[in-house]
Order: sequence, then structure tokens, then C-alpha cells
Amino acid sequence: MSDQPKGEISTDLKGQLEDARSPLSGMASAVNAGASLLVTAQSLLAVRTRRHVQVELPAYLSVQATWFVAFGLQMVLFPHLITNKLGLDGTELGLANLALSGPSVIFLLLGGVVAERTAGKPLLMLLHVAAALPAFGLALAIATDNLSYPLMLIYGLSLGTVGAFMMPARDSILNEVVERRERVGSRVTLQQGVAFAILVQFAAQILGLVLGGYADKLTRLPNWLGGVGIGPIDSWSLLTAQGLIVGAGAVLALFLARGRRVSTGRSGLGAAFGDIGEGFKVVASDPKLWAMTVLMFGVGIFVIGAFLVVLPIINRDVYGLASDGIRDMFVTFWMGAFVSSVALSILKKIRRPGRLLLLAQLLGSLSILPMVNQIPHWGFLMIVFGWGLSAGVSIAMSRSIVQDAAPKDQIARVLSIYQLGFMAGAPLGAAMMGGLADGFGPYGMGLVPAIGMVSLIAWVMIRTPIWHLGDT
Repeated sequence: MSDQPKGEISTDLKGQLEDARSPLSGMASAVNAGASLLVTAQSLLAVRTRRHVQVELPAYLSVQATWFVAFGLQMVLFPHLITNKLGLDGTELGLANLALSGPSVIFLLLGGVVAERTAGKPLLMLLHVAAALPAFGLALAIATDNLSYPLMLIYGLSLGTVGAFMMPARDSILNEVVERRERVGSRVTLQQGVAFAILVQFAAQILGLVLGGYADKLTRLPNWLGGVGIGPIDSWSLLTAQGLIVGAGAVLALFLARGRRVSTGRSGLGAAFGDIGEGFKVVASDPKLWAMTVLMFGVGIFVIGAFLVVLPIINRDVYGLASDGIRDMFVTFWMGAFVSSVALSILKKIRRPGRLLLLAQLLGSLSILPMVNQIPHWGFLMIVFGWGLSAGVSIAMSRSIVQDAAPKDQIARVLSIYQLGFMAGAPLGAAMMGGLADGFGPYGMGLVPAIGMVSLIAWVMIRTPIWHLGDT
């Protein structure tokens, strides 16, 4: 017999009857299950997002590597084809370098506006494909024995135009990549991101330079490496490789996020001039940005002019070398830059970046002075290595200062103006140094970049806040 009082029902039966009558039957358990499913989905999405963001920086660095391997090849092949293949002098080489770097003066500011208005990934893909075409065209001309100076000028103008849009697009994306990594817990700072990018840049350039040194000439390894002969490799084959490598960057860019677009409230091509003007106002109103732009203009005139024109002429006329000598010279330079970049990439934050920048540039400028005397080739390469050490510090610190000081919604425009200071000086310096090298010889030219840069560095130290950055 049950102890349940007559006329009453059991608790279990009562609960079942209430569930049967309630329209909310099972709601609590459903909500709990749904919440659990949502948490699981959010967790999986977070893991997937974190993995994608973590892949972005290696992908970005890989894209950068393809551009600079091709750039390293070009650094050897371009002067080699003009001075050794066509047998032309410093004036023609200077004008050809003017064609190569001149488009940046015209299109770089527009490139900064385009980089802000366009999503980064598709723009990088388009530019990498466009950069491959001039290399393929010049390779075809050499293979069919139709190489000429006008074709070299066309090649320079084409690739220089693509580069004008590439620089602000690629450099501004780095800020986005570092910001997204910080949101998922990464401790990589912007300064380290810049150092990593420059580290990859130098390593990739060295690889391209080494490959370019085998153009049309047999090169033997040292005896301790077996004395094996490598090359000669036809110039057209190396140019074909250059096109394929830089084109591969379009594929690697698929792993990047699409990128953000900045709305300035203006539209149309004509409105680009308003955006450019606004960028100039930002740079002119910030003493740090203005000083860095002026400093880079001086580097373009005094340093890059000597680098692009005087050194290849010394290589040919003083040491009697061809593409192998250009390779050794440029590899030595960028190896020095690589070493200093490795050291900088270890440091998360440098307390006084401006002071380090100016001291590095001062030492690099003074290292040019021994070139006024005839020195052995090994001594010449030691000077070039020291020059590279200073350049690695200078490039990393200047980019870090500019990217840190620039407003986040105008980074591409500010970078394009900063780069314009450098790129506007480079063609002027190349043309000037080419004419002076023919008139006074390569040795006398060592005084011009050294005196010019030391004077400019002194002005920046005294009249701008760069030296005192980080003091407060």
C-alpha cells in the first residue's frame, strides 16, 4: 500500500503533468544547450581567427621577400647590361637610373592615396603581376639579340612606375598586420615588425644579388669550398627568373587579410590632390615627420647617387670587374645591413631611436672618405660593409620613427611623402653623380656625398627634435 494520501498525486506524476501543460517545456535545457553550442562556435572561430592572424606576418614577409629577391637581381643586371653588355659610361648609367627611379617622384604621392583607398591584398596582387611583365619583356629582347639602350629606359620607366605604387601599399599594410596580432595576444611591437620586414628585405636582396652575379660570367667558388665553377648564366634566364619570383608574390598575398580602406570624404581622381595636400599638411606640421623627410631627401642625393653610379664605375674602371664585382660589392653592402638588422630585431624598444639613426648616418657618411684614395679591393669591400652596417640601422630607425609618428588613418600618405623625399633625391643624385664621375673620376667623387651628408646631419641634430627623441 502506498503512503500517498488519498486524492493527491505523486510529485513525479505532478511534474510530468505540468510539463505536458506548459508551452515552455524543455526551454531551460534548450537555452543551456544553445549557449554551450555558441561558446563552442565562438571558441572555434577565435582559434581560426588567431591562426589566420598568426599566418599573416609570415605571409607578408614572404610577399616582401619575392619583391626584394627580384630587386636584388635587378640591382646587378641593370648596371651590368648598361655598362658591360652595351659598353656605356657613367652619364648613360645615371640617366638610366633616373628613368628607373624618376617615376616615383611623379607617382609616389598618388600611390599613397591609392593605397589608402584600395584594399591591400588585391592591390599587392595586381602590382606583383605588373612588376613581372617588364622583366619578361627585357628577357625576350636579350634572348632575341635585340637589347638596346632605349629598351633599358623603357624597362626602367615601367618598373619604376610599378614601384611607386608598391612602396606605400606594402609598407602601410605592416601596421595593420602588427595591430591584428596584438589583438590576439602577440607581443611583437611595431619596431620589431619593421625590423623583421627589413631583415627579410636585406636577406632577399642578398639572394638576388648572388644570383645576379652569375650573369654571363663563370664564377668559381673558393678552394676551401671545392673551387667549383658556377655559371655563366644567360642574362635573359636570370630576368625570366626575376619575373617568375616577383609574380609569385601575387599568390602569397592570398594569405593576407583583405585590408582596410580609409574614407577621406572625397571621391574621384581629382580629389586625390586634396588627399595629397592633406598629407603634406600633416608632415609639415609635425617636426619629426618633416625632419625625416628632409633627411631622406639628402640621403637620396648624396648617398644613393654614389651607390647607384659611382660604385659600379669604380667596379669596372678601377678593379676591372663585371657582374661578379657588382654582385660582391652589393652583397657585401647588404650583408652589413643584414647584420645590423638582426641586432635590431632582438630589441623590442630602443630608447633613443633618433640619436641612433643620426650616429649611424654620420658613420656611414664618413666611411665614404677613404674612397678618395686608391685602395685594395678587399679594403674597398670593408668600407662597403661598414656602409651597409650603418644603412641597416638608418633604414630601420627612420621607418620606425615615421610609422610611429604618423596618424593611423594617414599612414600610407605620410609614408609616400617620406619615401618621396628619398626617391626625389635619388634620380637627381644619380644624374649628378654620373656627370661628375665622368668629369672628375670616381675617386674625387667621394668628397661630395661625405661633405653633403655630414652638413645635413649637423642641421638635423641642431635644428630638429630627432636627436632628442626618447629623452622625456
